[in-house]
Amino acid sequence: MGKLKRLSILIVLLCSATFCGSFCFANQISFQIVQHDASLDNLSEDSMVIEDSVLNKFFEYGYIVTNSDAAISDSESQDERLYKIGSGDAFNGYSDYFVQIKLYYEKSSQTTSSSSNLYKIDYSITNIKTGSKIVHEILENLEFDKIKKNNLSKVSNELVSHISKALKANKA
Repeated sequence: MGKLKRLSILIVLLCSATFCGSFCFANQISFQIVQHDASLDNLSEDSMVIEDSVLNKFFEYGYIVTNSDAAISDSESQDERLYKIGSGDAFNGYSDYFVQIKLYYEKSSQTTSSSSNLYKIDYSITNIKTGSKIVHEILENLEFDKIKKNNLSKVSNELVSHISKALKANKA
C-alpha cells in the first residue's frame, strides 16, 4: 500500500505541475520609442516618461517587456532604419511582438515651457514570428491639456489602451 500511495501522489504532482505550467506562459513584447522634435537634439523627458509608463503598464498586465534604445529621428527613412534595428533586436531577443511608437512634438505660441508639446503618436505592432505588421494607427486627437503640459499619464494610458486592444484582437 505504501508504494501505491507514493505512486498516486507522484502522478497527482506531475499532473498538477503540467496543468499549472500551461498557465505560466506570457507573451514577450519589445518596444521602441522614436522621437520627432525639430527643437531638440536629445531625447526629451516627456518621451522617457511615456516609455516608462508604457513598459510598466504592460508588465503589470502580465507581459514580458523589453525595449530597444529610444532614438531621435527626423525623416521617414530614418524611422524605417530604426524599425529594422528594433525588430531585429526583438527577433534576436525571442519577442513575440515589436511595437514602434513615434512621438511627434512641436512648439507653439501656447507652449508654456522650453520643451515642445506632444501633438501626435504613431504606432505600429509587428508579429515577429510572421514578420507582418498587424496594426498601424495614428493618435492625433489626444485628450491632453497642452497649456498645462505634462498630463502624460493620461496620454500614456490612452496609448496603452489602444495597443492592448490591438494585441488582444490578435490573440496576444
